[in-house]
Amino acid sequence: METLAVIVNYKSADLTIQAVRSVLDSEYLGSVYVVVVDNSADKGETQRLRLGLPSKVDLRVSPENIGFARACNQALDGFRGDGILLITPDAKLLPGCLKRLQETLFSSEKVGAVSSRLFWDEGRRFYLPSSYPPSLLFQNVLEAAPPEAGITRFLSGWWRRHSIKVWRSGTPIRVGNLSGGLVLVKWDAVDAAGGLFDPRFFLYYEDTDLFVRIKKAGFTLMVEPRAQAIHHYDQCGQQDLGQKRSLMAQSRRLFLEKYCRGWRRGANKMISGIKWLPRDAKGSFAPPRFRRPFVLDIPHELQDGWLFEWSPNPNFIPSAGRFGKGSVMRFHKGYWNQLTPGQYFGRLGRPKGLETHFVTFSWRVGDSTPLESNAGGPWDGRMERSQGWEM
Repeated sequence: METLAVIVNYKSADLTIQAVRSVLDSEYLGSVYVVVVDNSADKGETQRLRLGLPSKVDLRVSPENIGFARACNQALDGFRGDGILLITPDAKLLPGCLKRLQETLFSSEKVGAVSSRLFWDEGRRFYLPSSYPPSLLFQNVLEAAPPEAGITRFLSGWWRRHSIKVWRSGTPIRVGNLSGGLVLVKWDAVDAAGGLFDPRFFLYYEDTDLFVRIKKAGFTLMVEPRAQAIHHYDQCGQQDLGQKRSLMAQSRRLFLEKYCRGWRRGANKMISGIKWLPRDAKGSFAPPRFRRPFVLDIPHELQDGWLFEWSPNPNFIPSAGRFGKGSVMRFHKGYWNQLTPGQYFGRLGRPKGLETHFVTFSWRVGDSTPLESNAGGPWDGRMERSQGWEM
């Protein structure tokens, strides 16, 4: 069995080296060949990679940033093995992960791609969300309807139920989409789908497009919870956050152009024209409650078991989740500093899929110094504390 691991670096040399070592240190079947494509167009970045990467790694330096999709495609040139491991620099495999992924991927001819159970933090408390379903109607409704609309609440509850099912599964589970941040893809599935990535996607949505094509070719997508990895959210290319957001919007438009045809185009226009009315005002968020790491006092009725979720979106699709018990939940400095500047939303409820009563709130991570007190003074090591939560 031959597996090609592909990592595209963009101004994230230290993270890339860590990701590569996690692959090479992991137990695996057969042989693993690692290719790193450096898209940084920066001599200093390339030098750090040359000094830090193991000698067995094939480092390919692009003279310019050619985009994630094209870089992966170039790394694949000439490979005719069995599996392709795609992993971003801010992800790393935990012991035994790759072997588990290989065993599940090749357990059936119908399995086309498999991902691991992904955690956001080193302590493995927060589960990362499943990838968005590729359904254009699902995505268009979420984009058009306000967070407090009845349809948004329904979809948010449905997605929460799906997430809990995936997070709590102890055996491989079939899903509708996966992330290119960490996934093992079968070569036969890629071949049947017409190739790896559509090079028109510079960054984002290239993975969703791939998995749509793989499913159309008759393959299934799986999550293997016994394989575990850590994927730190949005840690690559932080110096170009504005450009990343712009590229995401461009790729979304391209994805819509590629798949939103015929009746889907008409449905999209209808959805965009609907005047969405909120079910009530309770879903509206007050101004950000926290501006530094915080402690949540858990309501008494939840202390025997709760699920805390956070998301950059007020509809909580997608969201990271943490299960717990007890009277407090600490969102400490380590978590806080992993977040890029912006507003985030929190939701606390019972760990069951059909929950309808939540504590909801938001917080803001500053644009410059993330650890500041509300009064504007320096971070003093203390954490803000919630008071008077009501379900």
